[in-house]
Amino acid sequence: MINLFLDTRKLDALARENYELSEEIMMENAAGALESEVMAHAFSQSGTYMHRPTVLILAGKGNNGADGYALARRLICHEIAVFVFESGEPESDMGKLQKKRAQKIGVHFISLYELDSFLEEKSFDLTVIVDCLYGAGFHLPLDAETEAVLSSVNKNDAYKIACDIPTGIDCHGNASPNAFRADSTVTMGAHKVCLYSDFARDLCGKISCTNLGISKTNFENPFILPDAYLLEQNDIQLPSRRRLNVNKGSFGHLAVLKGKMDGAATICAKAAFSFGAGLVSLVGENFLSGEYEIIKTSSIPEKATALALGMGLGNPDTDFEKQLIDSALNFNGPVVCDADMFHNSKICQLLKKNKELVLTPHPKEFADLLNLTMDYDNKISVHDAIENKLNYMKDFCTKYKDAVLLVKGAVPVISKWNSEESRVKFYFNPHGTNALAKGGSGDVLAGLIGSLLAQGYNTLSATVSASLAHSLASQKSESSFSLTPLKLIEYVESLEK
Repeated sequence: MINLFLDTRKLDALARENYELSEEIMMENAAGALESEVMAHAFSQSGTYMHRPTVLILAGKGNNGADGYALARRLICHEIAVFVFESGEPESDMGKLQKKRAQKIGVHFISLYELDSFLEEKSFDLTVIVDCLYGAGFHLPLDAETEAVLSSVNKNDAYKIACDIPTGIDCHGNASPNAFRADSTVTMGAHKVCLYSDFARDLCGKISCTNLGISKTNFENPFILPDAYLLEQNDIQLPSRRRLNVNKGSFGHLAVLKGKMDGAATICAKAAFSFGAGLVSLVGENFLSGEYEIIKTSSIPEKATALALGMGLGNPDTDFEKQLIDSALNFNGPVVCDADMFHNSKICQLLKKNKELVLTPHPKEFADLLNLTMDYDNKISVHDAIENKLNYMKDFCTKYKDAVLLVKGAVPVISKWNSEESRVKFYFNPHGTNALAKGGSGDVLAGLIGSLLAQGYNTLSATVSASLAHSLASQKSESSFSLTPLKLIEYVESLEK
């Protein structure tokens, strides 16, 4: 796992204090990393230009702008033309010094009123645009002038690089509609939470983290806890069958409650069966599915080791469906809840009774869940649930300390109360693809989590590993639009340890 921080400015200050590093040394390391990234893209494949390759740097008034001036000075050493757009005069001492150095070495400067004509005139030569406008201290909204600048440069075809954080993203990951759209982001010192929000997914491009003159281990002060963790591919714990003297009962029995619609529950059951569960039962009535490997039953099997419910549940209105939900409330084992359970008031009882509970809502379902289970003064809208997701997840897991919450999105986020640290811990999964934006993908995820719960994983480990398996399997799809739930299950089956 990789540590994520909401704000690294305190880490910067401690690094300077503890390791006798000056601000200038750290800035030169930042500029050097940006220089390497620029030079990897400064020359077009055709090798033909009207004049010579041109790089435009957008410099702000603070230390991100100072990084930009330092970068401009370094780039002059190469056979490229370097221009700096200034949003205003630098305000920090280091910014003023770096600008003076850039001026003396021959960097060209352009103003707001020259920007559009510059972009038009240099359209053939301009290969890279570097965003050094705003950094970690940015707060929404953007001012009108910056919006206009970003709107202009975003239309340009040049390769775009963001310094630390693309301008227009705040520390929580919320973003302006006109935020800088980077092809790559070079973040400084340590990874930031904001780079892995749903909004940032289309704005950051490829993310790399550079050191500032000391190792990542030294920069990340052990006395400052990370605000979240970024899951890596090797954090997955796939099911493993090492013993030979076993039978189907050795690997758990997942019961999947079926509502009026067979499809979603059947997909969930098939995913669970393909991910290691020894037995899987569909619990309901009026079965339409002919899946031979799935047991059909009207009640939760006594030996079931985990339960999944909510997929295709609808609004339970028959006596049988209501009794089925009541039996789930009394189930003595881990439960994964999805879909229609987040509109059902019985979720409150389940949260109070069950100590091993995983919930997997998408944003609208998350808003519904919050409105059913939390005591906020005002109703939470879907927009609120998305914009303040981490705060609401923290509130929820602080109140329901036994629950694991996975909120779906472009970057799924998992949260759980940690009693040892007396705080909620967050885990970001950045590995999924847009191929998962299909009906049934969530049912597969619930089945994967349920399967691991049935096999004895704890709720957090099951959620982390199933989420990673779900995402990594999506990467195997050659098409972004044709992935089906059944194909996704096949890709899960082919994952290697």
